[in-house]
Amino acid sequence: MDKAPESEIIGIAEAGLMLSVEGQEQIAPWSAITMVEAVLALVDWAGDQRIAVLVIAIMLDADERIFIVAESELLWAPLVSILSQILPGIPSVKIWGAQLAASGKVALYERAGGLQ
Repeated sequence: MDKAPESEIIGIAEAGLMLSVEGQEQIAPWSAITMVEAVLALVDWAGDQRIAVLVIAIMLDADERIFIVAESELLWAPLVSILSQILPGIPSVKIWGAQLAASGKVALYERAGGLQ
């Protein structure tokens, strides 16, 4: 069985998110983000413990990729604080965190009008 290519957010830059996609590093501009959701995901299938996770869709060329950042990762705190400053309409984590705790899923951002 072949392993799926790795894609992950590895950092934050002024110009956008630093990504590692299939072993290649690149910067995705903030305008490439098409969707951000926060969800409570199961830590493991054996229990019912959940962890907050950001699900971020990013357009890379003509390909939309999904990136996941869990609250246990070092990137979590700087990412959630900067997203509300960069992307229109995302409230502070204090606001959406309460909504996430209540419902288990919160849509934070969806780019209107297609690609820009």
